[in-house]
Amino acid sequence: MADPEIVTRRLRELGRRLAALRALRAGDPHEFLRDLALQAQAERHLQLALQSAIDVALHILAEDTDRTPQDYGSAFLLLADEEVVPADLAARLRLAAGLRNLLVHAYLEIDPAQVWRHLDRLDDLESFARLVQDRLDRGAGPVP
Repeated sequence: MADPEIVTRRLRELGRRLAALRALRAGDPHEFLRDLALQAQAERHLQLALQSAIDVALHILAEDTDRTPQDYGSAFLLLADEEVVPADLAARLRLAAGLRNLLVHAYLEIDPAQVWRHLDRLDDLESFARLVQDRLDRGAGPVP
């Protein structure tokens, strides 16, 4: 069974990063597009929020299944197969994992306007965290 302490620590980090991203999103989009420091904050918080979710997904798969994802994005699809998250959420999180890769590896190609748009899509990460926390609270098993 997934280690509740490991998962909880990563969910806590995910929550911290989501709170910071929501605060940035409450600001002025025009200021964001002009301010390199705000953009850097958003990129880093997004990267770490996504990495926290990925780490949780990988931990659950490693501890509770015999399945190994081909890449970060497919980890969420495997969680859907295991009924940990709904398939539609898993598909969106798979795409979000691609954003993490862009932030880490293709940072020269990042469009600040695209980052701003992603700040409107934080609900998926919150839903993921809530589903995983509910699973922990129940002692594992599929999503009802």
